[in-house]
Amino acid sequence: MVQITNIDHLNFTVSDMNKTIDFYKDLFGFEVKEKGVSSKGNPFVIIGISNKLVLCLSESKDNLNCDSFNHFGINVQDFDETLKEVQSRKIPLLYGGVNSYDNSRSIYIADPNGIQIELSENFAGGL
Repeated sequence: MVQITNIDHLNFTVSDMNKTIDFYKDLFGFEVKEKGVSSKGNPFVIIGISNKLVLCLSESKDNLNCDSFNHFGINVQDFDETLKEVQSRKIPLLYGGVNSYDNSRSIYIADPNGIQIELSENFAGGL
């Protein structure tokens, strides 16, 4: 059995690199960690917060396909403050706003590419 410690990173193809970087910088305080070119010759940018979450982004204007990806979740420190911050930025809440579960609450938003993000009160829904 492979023993895992954490999710290392998530990799997304985005339609507008600069707009995507700005979204994650402004809302979550992500920093650009690395810029480069992949072994396939595609430019990429790694953004995030060290030891918490990083995203690897590559840009494509026409080959976006997220059909098999639903969303990724981020556990937040203060759910009520997060909700206020998202609302103050006029970021639309998906699925009717706050979703209450047995042991947690979540809101769902989308980045500029339509990638959905769940912001949750308790890690793994409080399980």
